[in-house]
Amino acid sequence: MVTNDKTPCAVLFETLKKHGGISNKELASLVLSGRPLSDGRSPVSRVGDRTWVSRFIVHAPIGSLQERYFCDFGVSALRIVARLKSREGRALSSEDVFDLVAGEPGRSMQDVLVACHQDVTVYRNMLDRLSEKSGYTVDERSEIAMVLFVSAGCSGNVRKAIECTLDFSQSAYGRRPVTSPMASSDSAADSSQVPALSLGLLRVVDGYVVGAPYWLDSSVGAVEIGALASEEHSISSVGSDVSALHMRIWRDEEGFWFAEGLGSSNGTVLVNGASGESVVVEPPHAEREGFVSKPVAVRPGDELILAKSTKFLVIEGVPEP
Repeated sequence: MVTNDKTPCAVLFETLKKHGGISNKELASLVLSGRPLSDGRSPVSRVGDRTWVSRFIVHAPIGSLQERYFCDFGVSALRIVARLKSREGRALSSEDVFDLVAGEPGRSMQDVLVACHQDVTVYRNMLDRLSEKSGYTVDERSEIAMVLFVSAGCSGNVRKAIECTLDFSQSAYGRRPVTSPMASSDSAADSSQVPALSLGLLRVVDGYVVGAPYWLDSSVGAVEIGALASEEHSISSVGSDVSALHMRIWRDEEGFWFAEGLGSSNGTVLVNGASGESVVVEPPHAEREGFVSKPVAVRPGDELILAKSTKFLVIEGVPEP
């Protein structure tokens, strides 16, 4: 049960702090937008102001919390999942993350939504669909469930949360949660065969996911990214300050992915999804004196920032056939 003064956003922060070890400040840095408001400052630039975060985000009255304060809920959810899986001494598995949302820890979100006069039937139905053998991997189920949890907490609106969750599932994994067909004894064995996971890149513009994922095909060697990258499987959906051939990304023989610069003008930075630490893949040309290029490991939940205009969120999933 929740008290009358609780809001969905407060429950979101409280649950992830209590059961995931993510502080309010850290969570605010993961969900708030970097887009400037009317005063010229972005919400994420205020994460160090505990009073502002508490008053205008965590404990803001229902109806006063504006969506423009937040970045894309799918992006936020993937960042949160990455942090939960990498917490030192208390890392959560994908199953743990899913249980945090769908199990007893996440029940308080349903309670507070009911207290806010929201019909949570469809919210519960979504979790039920994800709990069944719906064709998603455990990693995908945990990520989709977290999108539902985050969007419900930030918006306080079940319908909005469902729309965001369905859009994320379609965009990231090429399908939406559906009713599981009744399996015969022969098909039961087949359902245990989990498809191989692939690494993908989601373009993020102004905090929002744009377009479908670019799934990386390890069989073709390195995938080049750049404004004039024209080889098959290359990625050219980039901003104007990205070089013609800016960087490449590939998987080694042991299955690990790496990124390396290709002599770009404006450089590339990787933001570690687990720690938030920035790692220079390649500095801008003007700052490259003495720099020795070497591959940088890339993992799901990381962000690749090419020059200043182009950001890709690294995801893991099963490409649509």
